[in-house]
Parts: sequence; C-alpha cells; structure tokens
Amino acid sequence: MPAKLVDAGEFLADVRALEAAGAEMIGLDGDGSERWILMGAIAAVTDRIRLWVSDPEPAAILQRLSRGRVVGEPAGETWAEIPLPPDKSSWAATLDTHESAGATGVIVAWDPRLIDLLRNPEADDRGDLSMSTG
Repeated sequence: MPAKLVDAGEFLADVRALEAAGAEMIGLDGDGSERWILMGAIAAVTDRIRLWVSDPEPAAILQRLSRGRVVGEPAGETWAEIPLPPDKSSWAATLDTHESAGATGVIVAWDPRLIDLLRNPEADDRGDLSMSTG
C-alpha cells in the first residue's frame, strides 16, 4: 500500500477490509517515520495479517504492537510480484499459475479492486438470476 495518508479512517478501513478478505501480508511503500507510524496503526487495527517490513531495526516496538506478526523476508516462502490482473478470470488464472509453480503467494500494488478480487475470486456467473420485464 502507499504510505501516503489522505484520510486516516478510509486508509484503516481499507486495511481491515484487506484482512477480512483474506490477504496474508501487507507492506507499505516508502520509508521514514511516517511509514512506521502507519505500520503501528495497521498493527493496532488488525488481528491476523502479517506486517512486512524491509528494515528490521525499528521493528521491535512494532513486533510488540502487532503481537508478533512482523516479518521481513519470510523464511521458506516464495512471493511473486505481479501487476494486478484486470478481471476476476485473469486473477484466478494468475493465482493458479503461481500456485502451480510453487509460489506461496503473489504481491500486488494497492488498488481498491483488490478487495473485491480477494473476496470474490471467481468470475461473475449469475446464470441463476432471471430477469423479466412487463
């Protein structure tokens, strides 16, 4: 996610929605004190999601805030960085391809569509709905 904060409530709501949708790990772009403050806020409002940090030095306090969920490069895991696929069928195909290749997961840049893709990974098929007009 970008480490730029426009609206704190919206930012933290997006973080909680990512966690609820099943995201495994979250990291922030950039560096500096603002990034660490935002990671602390993320740690405070989430329960399960792992917090990825590239610099372990100031991570000790964050490790306590997050109840042990801070990770650097996760040992024994392979993460593939990919662009966000344009639609649900591409998303599902991309996940299958990387899973078959042995990747633990994929890393994508923040986009509001990501929450929907995580919650509803299958292509929309609403053949069970019928429409009638009179």
